[in-house]
Amino acid sequence: MKVFFDNNLSPHMAHAMRELSSTEPDVSEVIHLRDRFAPNTPDIHWITSLDGAWVIVSIDRFTKNNDAERAALRRAGHTVFVLDKQWSEKKYWLKAAQLVLWWPLVLGQARIAEGGFRVPWKQSGQTKLQTLRL
Repeated sequence: MKVFFDNNLSPHMAHAMRELSSTEPDVSEVIHLRDRFAPNTPDIHWITSLDGAWVIVSIDRFTKNNDAERAALRRAGHTVFVLDKQWSEKKYWLKAAQLVLWWPLVLGQARIAEGGFRVPWKQSGQTKLQTLRL
């Protein structure tokens, strides 16, 4: 499994998740957009440039160029986890801590399903990720 963090999340968070995921035998790569592309790279470019299917983590709902971006995500076979907008309102350390809490569920879902999923801010014992239409 290869995981790609969009530019709307900190590269430090992506790299921290890479280190934490090193104990997961099926996670081969966790990178941030800036590890491969310029920070201002349009979504459609990196979506179509990634080799093979990736797990995408983003706060972006991919609505700027809705049809083109979503179609490209589907064609590429990427699985997308969109963090709810509340994530963007939180301070760095709180966001990082919450991502660590969600990470096992994100990886578990990525192992068994394709498509798009919404990651809410709050997590409860019965929390399920909602399916997004890509």
